Amino acid sequence: MKYTKYFGAVTREQGRLNLSSSQFQRMMNRVHLESVITGLISAKETYKDTNQYHKYDMLIFKQNRKLTDLSENLTPELLLKEMVLLSD
Repeated sequence: MKYTKYFGAVTREQGRLNLSSSQFQRMMNRVHLESVITGLISAKETYKDTNQYHKYDMLIFKQNRKLTDLSENLTPELLLKEMVLLSD
């Protein structure tokens, strides 16, 4: 949840982020994907010590891949800077 935590921390420190609608949507897409991944990992843990433990691995991998593709492998700091610049 590196993007979610970073965006949340920046918002707490600086208040509402000055992003255009499209860049705000872009940020929220990452937050959503990280939440989906966290939920899948949580569901996976319910099968710990069973033969179904790896049942969610492919779904988790696909969601992580989407997140990497959307974020272009940028750190949260660089991604936010880019979104702010594109909002101006």
